[in-house]
This record gives sequence, C-alpha cells and structure tokens, in this order.
Amino acid sequence: MNSLMNNSRTKNSVLTIVSSGIRQALTLIMTFVSRTIFIKVLGAEFLGLNGLFTNILSILALSELGIGSAISFYLYRPIAEKNIDRIKSLMIFYKKCYRIVGLIIILLGSMIMPILPKVVNFNQAVPVNLYLVYFLYLLNTASSYLFFAYKQALVIANQEQYKIEKINIYFTFINCFVDIMVLVIFKDYYAYLIFKFLLVLLKNLITANKIDKEYPYLKDRKSIPIEKSEMKSFFKDIGSVFMFKVGSVLFNTTDNIIISVLLGTVVVGYYSNYYMIISQISMLVGIIINAFSAGIGNVIAKESREKQFIIYKQLDFLVFGISIICTTCLFQLLNSFIKLWIGELDSSYILSQPVVLFLCINFYFDTTTQIANSFREASGNFETGRSLQLIGGIVNIVLSIVLGKFFGLAGIFSATIIAKGLITVTPFIMGVGQDVFGFGKWKLLKHYYFNMFILDLSLVVTWILGYRFHMNNMISFCIECFIAFSVPIIIVFVVYKNNPEMSALIHRVFKPKNKVQ
Repeated sequence: MNSLMNNSRTKNSVLTIVSSGIRQALTLIMTFVSRTIFIKVLGAEFLGLNGLFTNILSILALSELGIGSAISFYLYRPIAEKNIDRIKSLMIFYKKCYRIVGLIIILLGSMIMPILPKVVNFNQAVPVNLYLVYFLYLLNTASSYLFFAYKQALVIANQEQYKIEKINIYFTFINCFVDIMVLVIFKDYYAYLIFKFLLVLLKNLITANKIDKEYPYLKDRKSIPIEKSEMKSFFKDIGSVFMFKVGSVLFNTTDNIIISVLLGTVVVGYYSNYYMIISQISMLVGIIINAFSAGIGNVIAKESREKQFIIYKQLDFLVFGISIICTTCLFQLLNSFIKLWIGELDSSYILSQPVVLFLCINFYFDTTTQIANSFREASGNFETGRSLQLIGGIVNIVLSIVLGKFFGLAGIFSATIIAKGLITVTPFIMGVGQDVFGFGKWKLLKHYYFNMFILDLSLVVTWILGYRFHMNNMISFCIECFIAFSVPIIIVFVVYKNNPEMSALIHRVFKPKNKVQ
C-alpha cells in the first residue's frame, strides 16, 4: 500500500483538519477582535498581567505529569482492536488521575500566592486585587482537570476530533461576544475573568455530554482494574514524559516571568500580542500534525519499521513546507501588522526586528520537531531526549536572566534559541533517528539542518525583496504579504523538485479520485 495512511485514517485526519482548521481560523479572527477591545478598554498593564498569570499557571499544569500523552499511547492498541473493556479501564483511571491533578494545581497555586508581589512589576499600582485576579485564573485552569476534560483524550486518540468541533466553533463566537459585551458594559477585569471561568465550565459540560453520546460505554462505571505490574510500567512512562514536559515548560512558559521581573509586567503585555499571533499560527499547524498523530500510533502498532520511516519522511516534509512558509511570513509581516493594528495607540507595542527573528526561529524549532516527537511518543520511546530537554530548559532560564540583563528582550529570546538549538533539538533529532528508526546519529540531523539552511535562505531573500515595503501602509503590507508567501514556495519547489516526498504528496493531492490504492 503506497498511501500515507489507510483510507479510514486519512479520512478521519482530513475531517479533523478541516473542522479544526475552520475553528482555529475563526478563533484567530475573534481573538483579534476581543484583544483589540481589551487593549482599548483595559490597556497594556492588564494585558501584561494576563500573560504573566497564564505563564505561571502553565508551570503549575506540570502537575499533569504527562499523563495525557502516556494514556494516549496506551489507548492506541485497544482502539485499533476495538477492546471496549480495556478502553473503559484506561479512561476511568485517567479520570481519577485528572481529578487528583486538579486538586494539586489548586493547592500548589494557593501556596505561591505570597510571592506574587515580587513577580508582578509595575511602575505604578494597578487598581485590582492581585490575589483575587490570580485565584480566578487558578480556578479556570484547575476546572478543566476536575471536570470532564479527560474524556477528550479518547476522541483525539480515535482521530474523531471533528465530532466535537461544532461545539468548539460555537463557543469561539460565544466567548468573543461575551468578552466584548463584558468589557464594553462593565469595563471591569473581575467580571471579564468570572465570565471566562463560567464559559469554560459550560463548554466542558456540553462537550462531555456529546462524547458520552458518541461513546455510551463511558457511562458504564464497571471496569477491569489495571494490574499493579502494568501500573508500574505506566508510571515509569509518565516519569519519562514528565521530565520531557518539564523541559518544554522551562523553555516556553518562563519567559513572561523573567520579562516581568527584569523589564516590567507592562513589557509582558507588549510581547503578549506577538505571542498570541505566533501561538495561534502554531495551533493551526498543530491541528494538521495532531490530526495525523493518532494515525501515527496506528502505523507504529501495525506497520514495519521501513514503512514507518516512509510515512515519517512524507509527514516531516509536509510540516517543513508549512513551517517555512509560516516562519517566513511571520518574520516579514509581524511588525508591519502590529503597526497597522495597534501601533498608532502606542509605538511601544512594536518590538525590534531581532526579537521577531528569535521568536520566529523558536516557532520553527517547535513546529518542525513535532512529527519526530509524535513518532517518539507513539512508539513508546518516552526516555528519548528527556534528560537533555530538562537540562536545556534549566540552561535557558540561566541564560535568559544573564542575557536579559545586558540585552533586554533580545537577550531573553536569543537565550531560548541557543539553549534549544544546541542542547535539545540537535540531540533529540539524533535520538529519534536511533531509537525510533534504528539509524545512525547523523542521518536525520543532516536532513534537519539542510532544511534549516533553506529556511535561512528564504528569510534573507524575502527580507531583501520586502524591506522597502516594511511597516508602511496597507498597500505596502499587501505587497509584503505576496512576497513573504511566494518566496518560500518558489524556493521549496526549486530545491526539492526531485524530492520523493514532494512527489508523493503532490501525487496524493492531484491523483484521480477513482484510482484504487
């Protein structure tokens, strides 16, 4: 069989990509609308507070320990074998774990409240109670673990996210509408957070009811207990995933805390607009990757190692193609867009181009390693890269503090690139080549850094061609968009025109529909 996945897996992946893509595109648009109102009503100070507390609670979410990733791995085989009893046992265990995690988050979150005044750094006091605001954020985060959210793991592992995307799309509009109404009518940060918390509860409840209808056996509380020997293996895998997640958190969720302490919480607000855009684009790319991730688990369970590598190369090339286009566009267009959007309100919202470059390289690292990470998790190689991810995260914090004191924002984000590129990404790609596919250390790595060289070429050519139009008016921005989108596509087609993975993907797009595979 020469197809990337079998027909049912591909169909589920396409349905998920389309439904989730529509939802994420709507989310992006609605987020800009509500963010604009937020900035005009409450200002950069509250925007910074929002980004800071979100980062702190992302660190607390480490209490999840990587249970979700490990459970997904254990679900792949029973789903493929349609073993309902096994699925029920895992989901009941998952439910208990997540309830405990929710309580731990509330406990740990409450314990760190006394240090909030040392982390929040404003030139003048903001007219809110920091402890109350923080506690509302804490409840919002913990509630998803305490109530119903665990059920979504089964939908994701079964590649049927499209079944709940209608709910997500509805709540995208509802959240935006409520945000705007609360901000315009009440102009109150407390009311804004309370309504957000209530909507999270309502969405989780409705989603859980939908999942119960799709998988009625989840309501059956009778199950076969997981054996102690398997429990031991499970928690060993969780330990490996947890160390990997700690490293990821130290890379991705400590920047706002360091920025707040060193440069001020309002600077977190300026940066948060860039983070919002990049994270939304990351989610769009992630939808494509995650749609195939469960299919990867199926491939690992059923296919030979040679077939697994063929599928890996095709998916990896697809993600690279998407990543080089997105990275080039973000680098060229971010500052131009911010200027047109809110730059007239305050020029401080516009960050320097070197900062944008570091943010974009970090985006590229994160997106282009996701397929390798999906194969690592789906194959059960949870120990691959775990220690270096943790070491890299620690080095990132130390470097960010040192370089941040000398070079400000550029120093903080350059530290992330240095630590991530040298300590985690490079050995991680080498480890996946060895542990997952049984190759030597250099095969995947040489390919990865060749692709990165092509990215550098795309960034340079695009900047040269688009510089004269940079940060001008709307017409210039449209020209910039055309250049930033066209250049990476042309470069990829020229460089990879004889690449078998490109040929395979083009064939899959343009092949006759009635052709039998």
